[in-house]
Amino acid sequence: MTKLWCGFYRCQLAPVLAEVDRIARPGGKLIVRDESSAIEEVENLLKSLHWEVHLIFSKDQEGLLSAQKGEWRPQTYAAFT
Repeated sequence: MTKLWCGFYRCQLAPVLAEVDRIARPGGKLIVRDESSAIEEVENLLKSLHWEVHLIFSKDQEGLLSAQKGEWRPQTYAAFT
């Protein structure tokens, strides 16, 4: 299990989760264990990407999150001509 750190500084979560969303197939699962504040940020980002967050647990400033990628796809629109 790897924490999201780049040297001495925490990586930005949005680009990391965008890449996870790109790679994961519908039905794919993600488990994250980190500080409670990071878990809250991951939860918000995953919900904005239409993931189903199943479990959130926090104790002693550490949290655990389980999520699954849904089948959601953006609606298609006709191209402007």
